[in-house]
Amino acid sequence: MSGRGLLGWPTWVGVVVEDLGSQRRFWGQLLGEPDSDAGPDYVQFDMGDGRRFELIERSKEPEYDRVRFQVGFEVDDIHKVRDELIKRGVEPITEIVADANTPWAYFRDPEGNVFEIKQRTSSTAS
Repeated sequence: MSGRGLLGWPTWVGVVVEDLGSQRRFWGQLLGEPDSDAGPDYVQFDMGDGRRFELIERSKEPEYDRVRFQVGFEVDDIHKVRDELIKRGVEPITEIVADANTPWAYFRDPEGNVFEIKQRTSSTAS
């Protein structure tokens, strides 16, 4: 935590796109080649200093149908931060998911925008 609030500055920003292939080419021309962290429905660009820009293909799942962007925050203790967010009335979308050894969870703000918290790992700590 930054000392200013429960969450610090975002470590990544994601934009939801309709056509991942064409957007990957467009942003690749502007930002350089995406790094190796890519999946069938997303690609990330390493912006340096632990920051990432992510393109996310639009989900067909109803709970994410309004999502146009996503902001992600790394936290030191995902369980503690998740509990505190819920205590403050923030709506959780998922439980904590252990994916690729890096736990994460999604939440929704009062207007329905999705944001993510992700456990900080020793390789992402600055």
